[in-house]
Amino acid sequence: MIFLAAKNIKKFGCGDTLSHMPLIIVTGHPASGKSTIVDRLAQKFAESQKECLVIRDDTYGSFSRKNYEFANKEKDLRSWIRSEVQQNLTKNKVVICDGLNYIKGYRYELFLAAKMSKTTYCVIQVTPSADTCHWLNEQKPEEERYSREIIDQLLMRYEKPDTKFRWEKPLFEVKIGKAEKALPAEIDDDMSIDLEYPAPRFANIFADEIVDWICNGTELTENQSTQTVPLAPTNFLHELDRCTQDVVTVLLNAQRTAVRGQNLTIPGASEGSNQVKFLKLRTLPELNRLRHQFVNMSKKDPMTDKERIITGFVDFLNCNLR
Repeated sequence: MIFLAAKNIKKFGCGDTLSHMPLIIVTGHPASGKSTIVDRLAQKFAESQKECLVIRDDTYGSFSRKNYEFANKEKDLRSWIRSEVQQNLTKNKVVICDGLNYIKGYRYELFLAAKMSKTTYCVIQVTPSADTCHWLNEQKPEEERYSREIIDQLLMRYEKPDTKFRWEKPLFEVKIGKAEKALPAEIDDDMSIDLEYPAPRFANIFADEIVDWICNGTELTENQSTQTVPLAPTNFLHELDRCTQDVVTVLLNAQRTAVRGQNLTIPGASEGSNQVKFLKLRTLPELNRLRHQFVNMSKKDPMTDKERIITGFVDFLNCNLR
């Protein structure tokens, strides 16, 4: 299943030189065949004379499947992957970020890196059933397997991509099962038919569509929340702190009388990006934790005015308040 976001196509051939490196984010369940799919996709890019750089979690120096049992180790792993992606979005290759990438807020951060590089971008989702994940896990060499407990925990934690968010599209959903053959082309893949999907080596990975999008799709452009300036104003930190505190205060007051599902309007944000959906009551410590995260992120790429700060914070909250 493919969900495409953009209608405009900017044409350049796969043999042409790009000013920035396109980014493909792969996300999915543990032991779902992601790396097999990435290898197949990288081969397709090679056939199209486009060089690929694959950034994998298991190339991290101290990587172990057991890292996912410890929040601090998992956080260090995500930081390393994000750093590798950011550093390599400056060369003329295709970057494929191959990992669980199961936190939507983390995918949003990677999206911002691509946005600031003004490059093409897409998401590949690989989410077979729990039973298939355990089956595929047993096919791995023993030293590369997850424990059953970790797989079950990660399946519960997984935050599925949602195409209503711009950082989750275009989305290419790869169906994975246990069948050791591809589905016949004449069979429609729909929910009314009980099909055994192919194993990763035979699954439809939409290689032609992905290569075409990366080569010919619409490049991301910076907006007010992602543009950077060479020098921040002297009162930047004060303005950042004050604006984000004001947003938190507005949310705390508005949710007292809000109905679940209602959109809360945030004064000062850009039109069209000034609403936060109210899903449940949020506490001050919870909102302050997110505020501090946003402040720390913003210190690396200072924003110049109040409207951009508030708009960026609203975007950040919509990504993380689920």
